[in-house]
Amino acid sequence: MKKRVLLILSLMAIISMFAVFSFAGCKPTTEETATTEEAVTEEETAEEETTEPEIEAEKFKIVALCADFDDKWMSYMHEAMEEAAADYADVADVTLVDAQANTETQVSQAENAIAQDADAIVLVCLNTIEDSPIPQMCIDAGIPLVSVNRQLVNQALCTAYVGSDSLVAGELQMGELAEQADGEGKVIIIQGELNHEAAIARTEGFENIMASYPGMEEVARETCNWNRDQAQTLMENWIQSGLEFDIVACNNDEGAIGAILGMQSQGVDPVPYLIGGVDCTPDALDYMNQGFIDVTVFQNAKGQGYGGVETAIKVLQGETVDDIVWIPYELVTPADYDTYMAKWE
Repeated sequence: MKKRVLLILSLMAIISMFAVFSFAGCKPTTEETATTEEAVTEEETAEEETTEPEIEAEKFKIVALCADFDDKWMSYMHEAMEEAAADYADVADVTLVDAQANTETQVSQAENAIAQDADAIVLVCLNTIEDSPIPQMCIDAGIPLVSVNRQLVNQALCTAYVGSDSLVAGELQMGELAEQADGEGKVIIIQGELNHEAAIARTEGFENIMASYPGMEEVARETCNWNRDQAQTLMENWIQSGLEFDIVACNNDEGAIGAILGMQSQGVDPVPYLIGGVDCTPDALDYMNQGFIDVTVFQNAKGQGYGGVETAIKVLQGETVDDIVWIPYELVTPADYDTYMAKWE
C-alpha cells in the first residue's frame, strides 16, 4: 500500500515539473518580445518610406492677351477674366497681359506666350481690319486660340469666338433714337477705333436704320477712339463751329459721356438732345438717370470675359465648344435704370 502511494506521488511530481517546463518554453522572454517589436516597427517604417508622395496635378497655362487695361468697359471684362481664373484655379493658371493698344506689342506677347509653353491663348485682338498673324502662330504651336469681344478678319483660324454681334448693337441704338425722334433729325456719329470690328459694325448698324428714315440726316462723323476726353474735344469743336444737330449716336458710352461734357463745357444743355451709347456702364447709367443719355445697349462684360477663359479651359479638357458663343446685346432706356444698375452691384 505504501509503495502504491509513493508511486502515485512520484508520478504527480513528474507531471507537475513537465507542465512548468512546457509553459516556460512557450512564453517569450522580454528580450525576444523586444526583438519582435523592433522588427515590426522597422517593417512599418520601411513601408512608409516606400509610399510615393501624392503629386499635384499639373495645371493648364492660359495667357489672355488683352488690348488695353486703361479702357473703361474692358476693365470690367478683365475683372470677369480674373473671376474665372479664381473659379478654375484648381485646373488652370491664367495670366492677363496688356498690349497698351499697340498691335506690335500684342503680337510680341503672343510669341512670348507660345515660347513659354502656354497651353492656350485668349485674345482680345487690336487690329480687326487685317489678318492677324496670331491665329496661324497658335496653329503652328498646336494650341487653341479663343478670341473675345472682337471677331478677327481670319476668325476661321481661331478655335472659338466669345462675344456679341456689334451690328445688332448699332441697330438697337439707332432704332430707339429714330423712334424717340419720330424719324427726323440731324445726326452726329461718334465712332470708336477705326480698325476695330465693333466700331465698324456698330456704325454699319446705324447706317442700316437711318436708311429707313429719310428724315434723318448725318451732319458729322469723327472718331474718339473709345475715349471720353477725345469725344469731349470733338463736341466742343462742333459747337464752336456752329454745327446744328439733334441726335448724337456713339459707338460706346464713353463717347456719349464725352459729348455731354463737351456740351456742358460750352454752356449747352444736353437734355433737349437725343444721345445714345453702347456698353451700359455704371457711369453711363448715372448720366441716363440725370436725363442726359436717352439710350444705351448693354454689352455683357462678365459674359464675354468669363466666357472666354471658361471656353479655353473647356477646349483644353477635351470638351466640344461652338465656333461662336454669342453673348446677346440688350436695349436699355431710362425705364430700365434700376434693373441694369443692379447688374453692376
